Amino acid sequence: MPAVLAITFAVLSCVHLYACYRKRIRLRIATKPCLLVMLAALYILYAPSFQWPVLLALLFGLAGDILLIPNGLKVRFVIGAVSFSIGHALYAYTLFCLTGAFSMAHALFVMFAAMLVYATAVILIARQLLPHVREHQLYILLPAYFSLVGLVNVGAWLTLAAALSAGKAAQIFAASLLVGGALLFFISDTILSCSLFLRKPRHANFWVMLTYISAQALLTAGFASYFS
Repeated sequence: MPAVLAITFAVLSCVHLYACYRKRIRLRIATKPCLLVMLAALYILYAPSFQWPVLLALLFGLAGDILLIPNGLKVRFVIGAVSFSIGHALYAYTLFCLTGAFSMAHALFVMFAAMLVYATAVILIARQLLPHVREHQLYILLPAYFSLVGLVNVGAWLTLAAALSAGKAAQIFAASLLVGGALLFFISDTILSCSLFLRKPRHANFWVMLTYISAQALLTAGFASYFS
């Protein structure tokens, strides 16, 4: 049964990506909410050690997906961004508070080194985007949102460093999935923001959703494996 659900999710993802690439708007709208429903179902049914913050993060991501479907509705966009922000805060809580990564001897050094890298990235992105942002709410929300995404990345790297220090192969693999998912989330949101406020790249929806779906899938698989 897990294999059947995983294959169904993969097929649904391919259909959605096809709809994004070929600009089949109705098919894209119909399939988008189903993606995180499938991931949440997989996590609920088959995660060896269930973590409520992870499920809630997926559900807030689902809410954000639904809210961001219509174009040109600024209120829904802001609420959707807040929903995703809550999801990232829950992912960060899980990484920093539930994985035990701070038990590593050099946890603070790894955390501050990673924070420096991602803080620099957030500042560079904000400098490029903010001059093109006209809405006051987004002018405040955008840097805060990217800071949360960066915090998830810092937590993922800290978790990987702790797993490497412990030398546990299963946790190293799971933490690697978390790092990959967090990085892809950062890339996905960067592409999305650039397409909204700067020049929209060709097939922007396809690249945003390819990285986004991969990010959510890797994070879900990583958390399920790490807490097994």
